[in-house]
Amino acid sequence: MVFVRKLLLIMACASACGGVSAAAAPERAKTQSGKTQVVAKLDSREITIIDLRSEMARLGLSPNDETAEPAALQAIITRAVLADAAREAGLHREPEALRQMARAQEQALADIYLANASQPPEPTREEIDDFIAGNPELFRKRRIYTFSVLTLSSDAFSEAQMTPLFDESRDFSALKQVLKDQDVEFKVTPAVQPAEAFPEAIRKQLAAYSQNDNVVVRSAETTQIMKITAVNNAPLSAVDAPTVARRALMAQAAQSRAASVVERLKAGAKTTFYRKSAAPKPEQNPE
Repeated sequence: MVFVRKLLLIMACASACGGVSAAAAPERAKTQSGKTQVVAKLDSREITIIDLRSEMARLGLSPNDETAEPAALQAIITRAVLADAAREAGLHREPEALRQMARAQEQALADIYLANASQPPEPTREEIDDFIAGNPELFRKRRIYTFSVLTLSSDAFSEAQMTPLFDESRDFSALKQVLKDQDVEFKVTPAVQPAEAFPEAIRKQLAAYSQNDNVVVRSAETTQIMKITAVNNAPLSAVDAPTVARRALMAQAAQSRAASVVERLKAGAKTTFYRKSAAPKPEQNPE
């Protein structure tokens, strides 16, 4: 990370304005399922509400979105008709198809096992209270940030040249003019994110930031320059805070337990490497 005044430069694989973390605000009520378990029939195949909910989860669709169920159902139907056509063409016997099907089955089993094995115990009330006290930026001092986000290709981003153009400015006017002069493609969009939408390290830095400060998020493909245009205090109530804290603690514990499970299983497996380029580096190889 590189700091310029209050500019936070983050090397990341994904945007900091991605999905909300486990410490998000309380969930809205889930929509009720239909009266029947069968939601559609494709030739002789019945598509059930369980199939629909599973597909929605796979696609990351919210049950509170009225377009989610139709989108998930169309995805199921599209996959089914294509799979049937592939079988009729005999593609399900092709070596590559067999490899992909075996890999998909193995991945599904691995995901289900890890989800079960990493399920943490319920946190105690003391643990919840300690978490609330130790993370004021999520609770008592929680903030909601409004950003103006300028996105461009990482290949076109020059920290030394571009930082002075936006770091001391209220907007992107100077930077936009330079990008236009250089024929660099970019877009500027608004974004509103609560503190819990960010990883802990970034969240704690943002707690000291104010209007016109900047966050730069870089990935291999794109760079996002996020200028804070407004900061609003939004503390969680004493009623909501324990629920949010419990969810965050459960997510943290599950992540930690999952990592431990994977390491334990890998340590117990005998692995012999025959291709040097695919083997772990010597310093990473278990003794």
